[in-house]
Amino acid sequence: MTMFKKNGIKSVKMDDIANALQISKRTLYEIYENKERLLLECVREDRSNTRNHLMEFASHDCCDEMDILIEFFKMKMSDLEMINPKFFLELQKYSEVVDYLYQSRDEEILRSIQFIERGVEHGYFLKELNYSIVVRIADASMNYFIANEMYLKYDAKELFRNFWIVLLRGFCTSNFQRSITV
Repeated sequence: MTMFKKNGIKSVKMDDIANALQISKRTLYEIYENKERLLLECVREDRSNTRNHLMEFASHDCCDEMDILIEFFKMKMSDLEMINPKFFLELQKYSEVVDYLYQSRDEEILRSIQFIERGVEHGYFLKELNYSIVVRIADASMNYFIANEMYLKYDAKELFRNFWIVLLRGFCTSNFQRSITV
């Protein structure tokens, strides 16, 4: 996944991957029938690693929703730092991967809403909002950034930082806003 993100998907050849893994290209093709299947597995693994890291981080007794959000923000900023804009552009050409991302979106939305509801209970997020709408607006905005290739005009970190800070400040209570530093 690191190679795909850093160099763009198209420029990473199966030979490059086999060499990096120190296996033969034939062995690689026995495991993954093509580059798209390998990319799909990489995307799944990458999302799983992110989710597992956040769950592990959240398991600490002194950790609350604010800490988790800040950790998520730091992780995304670090990840976006190394992503070549070609990655986003080329990703759209892999229909199995795009289908997976769209199919798993509802699950991610549900997890986000549940997380926010816990933050509401703890006083970090406003009670008055319908977070089903908020999360869907955030999802639609991310899709807009990709569909309109805004990552070619603006740095992906800059897009993420500007969007999420404004969004968070919109639904966070003053309790949370006093604690966040970016």
